[in-house]
Amino acid sequence: MRRALDFDKTPALGVPLPFFLNVPLFALLAGLLATWAGPQAFASRWNGAALALTHLWTLGILGSAMLGALIQILAVACNVPVGAARTVAGLTHALLTAGTLLLAAGFLSWWPAAWIGAAALLGPAFALYLAAVTRALWRHRRQVYKGAREILVPVRGALIALSCTALIGLVLALSLGLGWALPDWVDAHVLWGLAGWGGLLLMGMSFQLLPIFQVTELYPRPLARWLPLLIPGLLLAWTALDASAGLPRLMRETAELLLVGAYALWACVTLRLLWTRKRPAPEATTLFWYTGMLGLLACAPLWIWMTLGQSPRAGPVLGVVIIAGVLGSVVNGMLYKIVPFLLWKHAQDAMIVPDRDPGQARVYLKILPKMAAYVGERPARWQWAAHVAVVLCWSLAAAGWSPAALAAGPLQIVSAAGLAWNLGRALRLYRKTLRVMAAAASSISD
Repeated sequence: MRRALDFDKTPALGVPLPFFLNVPLFALLAGLLATWAGPQAFASRWNGAALALTHLWTLGILGSAMLGALIQILAVACNVPVGAARTVAGLTHALLTAGTLLLAAGFLSWWPAAWIGAAALLGPAFALYLAAVTRALWRHRRQVYKGAREILVPVRGALIALSCTALIGLVLALSLGLGWALPDWVDAHVLWGLAGWGGLLLMGMSFQLLPIFQVTELYPRPLARWLPLLIPGLLLAWTALDASAGLPRLMRETAELLLVGAYALWACVTLRLLWTRKRPAPEATTLFWYTGMLGLLACAPLWIWMTLGQSPRAGPVLGVVIIAGVLGSVVNGMLYKIVPFLLWKHAQDAMIVPDRDPGQARVYLKILPKMAAYVGERPARWQWAAHVAVVLCWSLAAAGWSPAALAAGPLQIVSAAGLAWNLGRALRLYRKTLRVMAAAASSISD
């Protein structure tokens, strides 16, 4: 498994950064909506506010972060740069952002035109992105770095899952907008989106990012080789069993159980690697990973509760834990590594040292902040604590506890504001560094 990254292949800052900045924006919108809706947002998974909140999370927060990160990781870890990355990223970001807002508005107002408009925006967004990434994977298939297979196998599975999720979602949105009979595909839409697209992509990134940024040992080769193949197979089996009439329900539940077990295995191995990491003191990113993996382990008893208990509250609680507790935690933690690194790297690239002048290089090195300076450890830990409170509160609200439903929105606003402040501080330091370096270069040339 490849541990090194080729930083020379890093895309322009404007490619992934707008996607990452969507995360605090949509998190804040989710907090405002949950505050406005109150307990009504958690009364039922079919409630308009609940559906709007779900898609603000899955498309606005998680989708934005994962689409931006994938372009980055393919280039630097696999030698698979996406062609016309600025254009593809810019169009995808604009369509995704507008489409997500329109979709949420459609659920809140139950307005058919909003669903049709959202489909008209989100369909081209995903089609453009998937076409560009698929073309890059095919075009550079012979130049892929040796040892990058462990990343590309789950990435390919995640892209297939994203295609299925997006296609089902578009059919459902158009069915709502045009008044067609709604297909019974909601469970497939959820499963392919969360266990396929989200889970497989984070798994593939963990194989690369944890050994580098968390200084852990490599994942066991058999797990990294076979688990990303097993999970798509189980998703296909579940889909076939769900669509087949007359088969015992136990067969579909067995596929679900194996899927839960596969992800629980990944969570256990990840927790062991984090626990035995070479850096003794956990960083904020480490704490987010711990939270995500513990949340993933909690999904097993929640799935049993949903399957055997037949409680109407079990499904929403499981959804909150997966979306906010697992995927949301890991995405949030990765931003605290990826964004500071990108800003530090592009600040370095902005240095202009004519004729390799060692004197000017020394001036720049005194000016250039270290990567750890972009986001302070203490503010990041405070935001992690707020995020944990959000996960616990939203889970209790989904379980039906009214006081938690009242506190869910304000807590989400606090967490989103903390993330926005931390990322904003990093951007301000980056811009300040560029101005100081430009002034230093001007003074030296004079």
